[in-house]
Amino acid sequence: MSVPYYPNTLWSEILNGLYQGGTDEYDELGAQSRGENLRAFANIRTQVTKQDFDTVVTAYSQANPAGRNVKELRFTFHDGDMRDLDPERDLTFLVREAHSDWKAGKKVLIRCQAGINRSGLITALVLIRDGHSPREAIDLIRSTRCEGAITNRHFEEYLLNETDIEYWRNA
Repeated sequence: MSVPYYPNTLWSEILNGLYQGGTDEYDELGAQSRGENLRAFANIRTQVTKQDFDTVVTAYSQANPAGRNVKELRFTFHDGDMRDLDPERDLTFLVREAHSDWKAGKKVLIRCQAGINRSGLITALVLIRDGHSPREAIDLIRSTRCEGAITNRHFEEYLLNETDIEYWRNA
């Protein structure tokens, strides 16, 4: 089966119980008043619910909060260079919690806006924590989410050449 360059689903299962995805345009802040009839008619998802996931890591500031009884961790950052992002300082808690919940058998979604770069960086770090090499993590994400995942060259460069693997496995 061919993997598309851009994701054709909102969420993709990377490994059993670990998902990477984006945010539906109707699930953005301020969108709740738009298109109520369209959402009802077209069955458009407007919120991540407990039926979908136990834990959600959100890296997109405009995403609506997850529904009741869903553990949600939020930290937003720019999908660009990493001048204002220190992964060890800023993402360790998210990666540790997402990995812990996933290994405990919970369904975990890591999401951003499009579901390719910011969520890809965090998902790759979860996979590295789980024992994958950075290259294996990127390849797995690209083969299950889309070929265009982690195409932010700064994120890819960090993962391939700057990641302290021992730190992420033991943090």
